[in-house]
Amino acid sequence: MKKYISLWKNLPDSAKSSILFVFSTFLLKAISFLTTPVFTRIMEPSQYGIVTNYNSWVSIIEVFALLGLTSAGVLNVGLNDYRTSRNRYLSSLLGLTNIATLLTFAVLLLLRLLLDSGFWLSDELLMIMFVHFLFHPAQIFWMTKQRYEFHYKASTAVTIGSVLISQLLSVILVMSAQNNLGNIRVLANELGTLLFAVPLYILLLARGRAYINLPLWKSVLSFALPLIPHYLAQHIMSSSDRIMITELIGMADTGIYGVVANVGTIAMVFWSAINASIVPITFESINRNEFVKLKKTINSILTGYGIACAGIILIAPEVLNILAPKEYHDGVYAIPPLVAVSFLNALYNVYANVEFYYKKSSTIASSTITATLLNLILNFLLIPRYSYTGAAYATLISNAVLIWMHYCGYRKCNNKIYNDRYIGVLTVSILAFVCISNVLYISLILRIFIAASILIGCLVNYKKILKILRSILKEWA
Repeated sequence: MKKYISLWKNLPDSAKSSILFVFSTFLLKAISFLTTPVFTRIMEPSQYGIVTNYNSWVSIIEVFALLGLTSAGVLNVGLNDYRTSRNRYLSSLLGLTNIATLLTFAVLLLLRLLLDSGFWLSDELLMIMFVHFLFHPAQIFWMTKQRYEFHYKASTAVTIGSVLISQLLSVILVMSAQNNLGNIRVLANELGTLLFAVPLYILLLARGRAYINLPLWKSVLSFALPLIPHYLAQHIMSSSDRIMITELIGMADTGIYGVVANVGTIAMVFWSAINASIVPITFESINRNEFVKLKKTINSILTGYGIACAGIILIAPEVLNILAPKEYHDGVYAIPPLVAVSFLNALYNVYANVEFYYKKSSTIASSTITATLLNLILNFLLIPRYSYTGAAYATLISNAVLIWMHYCGYRKCNNKIYNDRYIGVLTVSILAFVCISNVLYISLILRIFIAASILIGCLVNYKKILKILRSILKEWA
């Protein structure tokens, strides 16, 4: 124990930060998974679909209410550009997002009055969403700054505390309610977030003291506004499948898709934490024009992530059996393509990080818009016939096209950064594994054999794996 404590103390803050981000994010997903069986057994698929549908609309309206300013791409570039005045930068972003939120909801309410339309959301959910957009950006800004600067203690506490309280409130309120369970769960989730977001909102304003800063706003918007079509297309692509399932099939199928999507995105828990540390490392490598260490780090991380994705595909039926009753089990065949999408999202970050560094706004936007249009077309063709499974494969195909376009954009910026051949082989292997996954689900013994083979391979090569992990930690130093 003393040895490991000493090892931990001697790690650089960047390595400690990355490890704790991975751990805390994994813990959050674990907490969410522990409560999912409670909700799926209390809430009917149609009620669960309300939560899924609400989150989908939040994702789309967010582009206008926040102008894409909470995105990792814009924030990380800003934190890099405003190294000496980050508090002022973040407090001014709060002012800008609040103004955008007020204008967006003024337009929504006006359209609601003129068209007598609820925008597929109740009055209660629309008001909850408005409060969410006012205060939640503060938590995102603060957390991004902590991750960028490798400050891990307070940010880990806030991350875990926020989700613990949200999930606890959700379980208590949903179990004690008689009806409107979907709305109640949304409200409970938002209350847990606000308990942290509101104090952080006040903290950022007190430290930055620049709620209104017109020159900074002009500079930020000159980069962010051209990216709005990109973020809008990105959010439409990630949310349109749920909305279209609701409209074309029904809320119950949306609820099933929401549950299986949670299984499909388990791997993203690890990647979201890892990418937060990769961004500053990538930017610094480009600043110094040194890429040898970065290539090794990215290759190792993507390989491990690919193996994790394959493992999730293998155990997906068992995970779904634990998470939900039989009404949800038909959705298992939508999980493999969604897991593959998680891997492709990792590749998106790898290539888009470079495009964001070089501020290629038009290239980023055109790639995402093209892929989104393809996604909408495929959804219209596949959802009526194959429901959520068709939506999953439509998402996979459109994301594959998206990654190819971002790869081409990265090559135009700087083609010396990554080992493209290795990444290409790894990607094709993951996609091939998805294609045979339906056969694997027929035989539990075959899946156990493959999973055991992967595990044995890791155990046999554990020394090499540990060596690679140590080298990655050194890179983060």
